[in-house]
Amino acid sequence: MTLKNWALLVLTAMLFGSSFPLINVAVAEVPPMYIALARVTIAALILLGFLFATGRRLPPFGAGWRPLLVLGVLSAALPYFAIAWGQAHINSSLGGILFATIPIFTIILAPIFVDEARLPAKRMVGVAVAFAGVVTAIGVEHLFQFGGQALGAAATLVAALSYAIGNIYARTQTALHPLQLAAGQMLAATAILIPLTLLYGSPAITAPGPVTILATIAVAIVSTAMPVILMFTLIKRVGATQTSLLAFFIPVAAVLIGVIALGEPLGALTLLGFAMVIAGAVWATRTPANALIPAEPLPPKRSHAE
Repeated sequence: MTLKNWALLVLTAMLFGSSFPLINVAVAEVPPMYIALARVTIAALILLGFLFATGRRLPPFGAGWRPLLVLGVLSAALPYFAIAWGQAHINSSLGGILFATIPIFTIILAPIFVDEARLPAKRMVGVAVAFAGVVTAIGVEHLFQFGGQALGAAATLVAALSYAIGNIYARTQTALHPLQLAAGQMLAATAILIPLTLLYGSPAITAPGPVTILATIAVAIVSTAMPVILMFTLIKRVGATQTSLLAFFIPVAAVLIGVIALGEPLGALTLLGFAMVIAGAVWATRTPANALIPAEPLPPKRSHAE
């Protein structure tokens, strides 16, 4: 991890984290379903262009598209809609804090779905601290209410849970290159969200202003397509385990951008909850075996006879 690679990692996290404040701006005039659709459609076009530029192609239609459809739901369509809906009810700082639960959900669920060691009991302390931080950040007074704050937080946690399950499922898809998975899932999500938007989206929306349009486009380009490409660059340069550090930098970036760019308040309890979530996630995932992004397999050892 040279200084240049650290800078690349921080830049990637900043781009990913910018999605929360940008969506917070866009959702004031554009319904969440439309934001999700615009995000996956524009990102799909960019990622497909990058995929073809690298000489790769998507698998032919058929059984090879099954994992892309599953990931299109788990890692794009569902979380993008849930994030946009949640940002209509909570600020971007809280959204970023709640998104830091992805590695926590991952380490809890991974042993259920893949051949992975269960989390040692002492590491469960980190899980408990992280979820206590979530409660602190949301506010105990909102937990048993069905107001906007609680529902927006719940939607964001659903998005984080969906991402975690998608990450676990992606680990099993070794036949496809990560860039194929990224471009394919965005294309699949576009195909899924178009009919849903036509059926359930609000057709009577007023024309959004230029700031809203720019924010919506920026979510797709700056917060989705660009950081995905940079993430693959990082994986190639420093490995998947080091790249998994993004899971901890993204919420930090989201909070900082929300506070600095949007002037969002960051109270003492919210800040305490944020610190607890990050500390708990770091404690529970401090070994490569529990990394959010699986490490590349090591080459087989050569025998002494060879």
